Amino acid sequence: MIGISRRTILATVAGALSLAMPVGPIGAGAAAAQDFPAKPIEVIVPFKPGGRTDVVARLMGEKIQENGWLSQPMAVVNADGGAGANAVNRMQRGDDDGHTIVHWHHQALIAMAMELGDFSLDDFKSIGYTGGGSPVWVVNADSEFQTMEDLVAHLKADPRSLVEAVGIGTIPHFVGAMLAKEAGFETRYVTANSGADRLRLILGGNADIALFAASEYLAQGEGLRPLVYFGRERLPDLPDVPTAIELGYDVSWANPNWWLAPASTPDENVAILADALEKAINDPEIIEYFESNTLQPYWTPGAEAMEDATKQLNALKAIAETIN
Repeated sequence: MIGISRRTILATVAGALSLAMPVGPIGAGAAAAQDFPAKPIEVIVPFKPGGRTDVVARLMGEKIQENGWLSQPMAVVNADGGAGANAVNRMQRGDDDGHTIVHWHHQALIAMAMELGDFSLDDFKSIGYTGGGSPVWVVNADSEFQTMEDLVAHLKADPRSLVEAVGIGTIPHFVGAMLAKEAGFETRYVTANSGADRLRLILGGNADIALFAASEYLAQGEGLRPLVYFGRERLPDLPDVPTAIELGYDVSWANPNWWLAPASTPDENVAILADALEKAINDPEIIEYFESNTLQPYWTPGAEAMEDATKQLNALKAIAETIN
């Protein structure tokens, strides 16, 4: 039997380890990514509990934890008020490395366009969109207008002859105004600050046009006629309702579930969060939830989402200039 000294064994092990280890020091970014997340991720929702944004954040967080797609759980915190400023302020007081993020939608862009809070796109790094839902423009079911083309032709021939139910500075106001600007017509407004107010005015004959979430329209069932859908593609639940885009109007409103991190968050950490969120939005149970609630499940990467949001913000600013 050949004897092997302890020194020889140690030298052999050391050599094997040196081959397995990377040459040179590990970069700070790589080390940070290996340690991320090091604690629970706080997800700030700028609305009260129970709404779509809150529910989606919780479902996505549960799915990610269930599958171990992040090493730490997501803890949803509601910070409503201040047109989103309360949520942004909380984010800015938290960790700036991705352990504190925001789950919002394009209402954030309306707040920026109207300068309702001391924040801008520069304060955020976009993680990505996880699906969304688009609204429909409707008239009373007894209306003379059968199609969007009929309504536009009427308004061009007789400007401001139809009444649109909106809350000034709300999504219904801005989406309708973007369509009016693109198509070249004008309506006149009656104040309606909630979906219930808009429905009451339309059904009562005190308004001619109003915007509703597709789910709101489908839940109502009677008394309304949808003329145009603001998604990029037709909604399967409303196969006969054309999109504004296919009618020739470059207007859409996806109102996506938008995940945002502080602008200083390392790209490596954003990539880890994005990977988990992309897996979650493609999970069959999440897809089923979205589709059963008239939402569209899809993943849009962070940079692409930011590019889309910037384009949308510019369109909103043009509308805001007419009301500020």
